[in-house]
Amino acid sequence: MSIRARILILVGCFALMAFTVTGLGLLTISDYNRMMKDYDHAYDSTWRGERFNHLISNVVMETRGIYIAVDDKQRDGFLSNMAADLNEMESFIHKWQVDAAPAEKPQIDSLAAQATGFISLRRHVIELARSGDIAGAEALSTSNRDDRIGFQVQVENLVQKTRKDLAAAKAEADHFNKRRASDFLLTALIGIAIIMAISLWIVSHFITDPLRNLASAIIRTSKGEYDQVIEETDGQDEVSSVWRALAVLKERAQEAERLAAAKAAEEHEKELKLREILLD
Repeated sequence: MSIRARILILVGCFALMAFTVTGLGLLTISDYNRMMKDYDHAYDSTWRGERFNHLISNVVMETRGIYIAVDDKQRDGFLSNMAADLNEMESFIHKWQVDAAPAEKPQIDSLAAQATGFISLRRHVIELARSGDIAGAEALSTSNRDDRIGFQVQVENLVQKTRKDLAAAKAEADHFNKRRASDFLLTALIGIAIIMAISLWIVSHFITDPLRNLASAIIRTSKGEYDQVIEETDGQDEVSSVWRALAVLKERAQEAERLAAAKAAEEHEKELKLREILLD
C-alpha cells in the first residue's frame, strides 16, 4: 500500500468522524424540533385552557351584572359584552377542536359539547333580559348553576393537566440539552482519541520508522558499509521501491569495488613483473 493510500486512509478516518458528528448534530436538531413542537403545543393548550376559563368567568360575572345593573344603559353594556364573549367562546372552542392532537380530541370534544349547552343557555338569558324579563333570566341562570360549576371545574382540570404537560415538556427539553451536550463531548473526545491513535500508528509504523531505517541504510551504504542487511520486499509503496533500488545500488557498488580491487591487483602484478625485468 502506497504512502498516498495510507494518508488517504487517515483522511477517510477524519471524514468518518466528521460524518458521525454531523449525523449526531442532525439527530439533535430533529429531536430538538420535536421537543419544541411538543413544548409549543403544551404552551398553546395551557394558554387556551386559561383563556377559555377566563371567558367563562367573564360570562358569569356579566350575567350577574345584568341583575344588579342600576339602569338599562348599564344592563345593555353587560349584555353586549356577554354576547361578544359567547361569540368568542364559540369560535375559540371550534378552533381548539380543529387544532387538538388525536390524544386530546375526545376531551376537547366533550368540553365543546358542554360549551355548546352553556353558550345556548346564556344566549337565552340575554334574550330574556333584553325582552325585560330580568327575573326569568336570573331564574334560568340560577337553575343551571350546578351544571355551570361542573363545566368550569372540567375546564380547570384541563388547565391543570396542560400545565403539567408544559412542565414535563420543559423538563424534557432541559434534560435533553444536558444529555446531548454530554453526548457531543464524549463522542468528540472518543473520536479524537481514536483518530489520533490510528494516525500515530499509521505514521509511525508505515511512514516514520520505514523512512528512518531507509535513511540509515542509505547513509551506511554511501560509507561503504555493505555488511548491513537490505530489506527484501515486494511491497508496492514508495519506501519498498527505494529499498529495492538501494539493494541494486549496493550490489553495483560492491561489484564496482571488486572490479576496482581486481584492476588494482592486476596493475600491482604488472608493476612487480616490470621491476623484476628491470632488475634482471
